[in-house]
Amino acid sequence: MQVYTGEEVTVEHMKTLSSRGARFDITTDDGRKWRVDVTRDGDVEIVMSWRGGELADLELPEWAGDVTARLARV
Repeated sequence: MQVYTGEEVTVEHMKTLSSRGARFDITTDDGRKWRVDVTRDGDVEIVMSWRGGELADLELPEWAGDVTARLARV
C-alpha cells in the first residue's frame, strides 16, 4: 500500500479479535514495524513496535491514520 508521502508500507492481517476488531502488522521499507489493533470504529492501539527487528517504543507516523481508516472500512 502506498501512503500519501509516497512511502510503501506492507499491511498484514494477523488475526480477528473477539472485540470484532482486527490485529495488523504494518511494516515500512526502512525497518519500522507496528502491530496494531484496529476496532470497527477505526480506533487504533499499538500492541508492539520494532525498529530494525529490535523492540522499540515507536509512535505511529502521521500517515498511519489513513492506513488504519482504510483497514477499519474493510
